[in-house]
This record gives sequence, C-alpha cells and structure tokens, in this order.
Amino acid sequence: MTRRPSLGLPPPPPPPTTMGGSHRCDVCGKQLSTKLTLKRHKEQQHLQPLNNAVCSLCHKVFRTLNSLNNHRSIYHRRQK
Repeated sequence: MTRRPSLGLPPPPPPPTTMGGSHRCDVCGKQLSTKLTLKRHKEQQHLQPLNNAVCSLCHKVFRTLNSLNNHRSIYHRRQK
C-alpha cells in the first residue's frame, strides 16, 4: 500500500470506470463499453428530469422515461 507522505494516508481510489471502455463521457470522464451505454449514462446521470416523465397515476417524477416505465410495470401493473 502506497502512503501519501504528507498525510500518511493511502492514495484515493481511481474514479469508477468500465474496464476496456472505448466511449468516454465528456461530462464526468467515465468510460463505457458501447455508444448505447454512454447515451444511457448521460441521460440518467447528467440530464435534468423530463416534464413528461411523470406517473399519471401517482404523480411521481422520474429522471428518465425508462425509469417511469419500470415504475409503472412494478407499482401499477394492474391499474390503467
């Protein structure tokens, strides 16, 4: 274990990345393996919530339409 001489602490861990990723997020630098996963990452982590990502049954707001659809399938499966 390498210690930082001034503080006597180990170095901080490297930022989280996907090993072998060839697509880098221009916002946070995270590496992702495909263009699709990069697109999904940017939508989920760096974009503001969409106005239309609101559940019509309970009015909960979601960051992505995918999250809204998952919510509906789990919590409102029998309701329409």
